[in-house]
Amino acid sequence: MARRLDRIRGVGFDLDYTLWDQDAFFTTFFRAVAGEFGRRLGCGPGGFVRAGDAALAQLTPAHPRLFDRILAQVGAWQPRLVAELVDLYRRHRPAMAPYPGARPTLDRLRAGGYRLFLVTDGHAPTQRYKVEALGLAPCFDALVYTGELPDEQQKPSPEPFRLACRQLDLRAEHCLYVGDRPATDVPGARSLGMVTAGVATGPFARSSASQGPAPHLRLDALEDLADLLAGDLAGSAP
Repeated sequence: MARRLDRIRGVGFDLDYTLWDQDAFFTTFFRAVAGEFGRRLGCGPGGFVRAGDAALAQLTPAHPRLFDRILAQVGAWQPRLVAELVDLYRRHRPAMAPYPGARPTLDRLRAGGYRLFLVTDGHAPTQRYKVEALGLAPCFDALVYTGELPDEQQKPSPEPFRLACRQLDLRAEHCLYVGDRPATDVPGARSLGMVTAGVATGPFARSSASQGPAPHLRLDALEDLADLLAGDLAGSAP
């Protein structure tokens, strides 16, 4: 593995739970709509927030039926209400901050000569807002929002990783990809020959949802990545 790491020229990242705490997005959203929905549904703002927090803890934010569970818990499930919540969620624009070690890690890798890329799933306009609001856009040489691709080309497909390699003009075997969720972050990248790293952040590190193909490397914290790649990067490019 040390020999493979010596060949790395590009380092890629997932976004949610890899570079920032996605729970904050959901939590602020629940509280932003709690007054209106609590009144309309007869459970009050507190009841709506409690239902949201309980569903989030049970299902994790990646679950496709999260809003269905919230509405069912307050006895008000209706398809139109689910669709309304999805639309409001996609337009939610809270203040945001990356994990404390994320930006220093990206800056250190760039200073060491690595080219950086992002491959993130989700509703593309929302994911674009997150990257801008987190102040991370200038860190990346390539940005791939899989929500702009056909469903079959989103993670765990190799296509978004292939697209990132084309944008960087790098071969896949010269790239490493970091994510928090093996089931979606490992298969596509690994199938192209990328080195994959799992970072123990977010709900997937402590739940059965973390089960999936094993990454080549495990990081306890994102800050470990630069040390793992090249030791002291100061003044040295890969």
